[in-house]
Amino acid sequence: MKRGYADTPEGQIYYMTEGEGEPLILLHATGSSRQFWRLMPLLAKEFRVIAPDNLGEGNSDPIPPNVQIEDLARSYVHFMDALGIEKAHVFGLHTGNKIGTEMAAGWPNRVGGFILCGNTHSIQLTREDSLAIMGPIVLPRLRKYEPLPDGSHLVKQWAAEFSSLSAAWWDTTTLTQQKLTQEVLERRKERILDLLQGLGEAEKYRAIFAYDLGARMRDIKVKTLVIEIRVPSEAHLPALGPKLVQRIPTSSLATVEHTAGGMTMEVKAEEFAQLILGFLRTVRQPKAAARR
Repeated sequence: MKRGYADTPEGQIYYMTEGEGEPLILLHATGSSRQFWRLMPLLAKEFRVIAPDNLGEGNSDPIPPNVQIEDLARSYVHFMDALGIEKAHVFGLHTGNKIGTEMAAGWPNRVGGFILCGNTHSIQLTREDSLAIMGPIVLPRLRKYEPLPDGSHLVKQWAAEFSSLSAAWWDTTTLTQQKLTQEVLERRKERILDLLQGLGEAEKYRAIFAYDLGARMRDIKVKTLVIEIRVPSEAHLPALGPKLVQRIPTSSLATVEHTAGGMTMEVKAEEFAQLILGFLRTVRQPKAAARR
């Protein structure tokens, strides 16, 4: 696996890459490209897989002020320019599915096939529903204490952030649901690094809640696979996959049931690889568009 940085007008973007062939860009959920550690080598058997860190996350530069999803999508078009890539397939998970949607709708000549992936909460068709479902979970983490003359607000801020990190590190509910290995523990350490490196999380979620994902889906102009992830904690939410494929021209649907606990991209990597590879074999370009 190779690593590098690409210079874009929006900032420097870190990435990992593995494999040969047509380029496939993996856009991650909150965290970093580290979450694709198990998926990348499976996809690299047939594609040149590139997993960048979003601006404001992982090893990339901080997120620009007042950022919109359109800006993050544009940063990846510039990222492709920096790597000499004319066209790439795109896989987008959670945050990545919004960025990928904007790329597929706004720059269809740069996207081959698009895989829009996420738990039901992350593929809501209206901004109101997205905020209603995600707001109670996300907004408390983004709380900022009002400045006080004695600086005590900083202690409160530190305590809140320490509590959030501790909850992630000591989350035994997920660890006990999968076989615990040294490798899994190392990945949990990386999850903490992702939380520590997250810069501008409030800015990112403001952009997510402002983005009209459902409306923009109608403008997607490339062949698309929708993967809806269903988990027990979201059983109260109705499945949305069928509605998404009605919105997106030339799209198909796959549903992944994730009941075993653990990080989806780790536990279900083989299943996701089969779905992604099977779909992309139907949209392969006659001639790879990557310029090496």
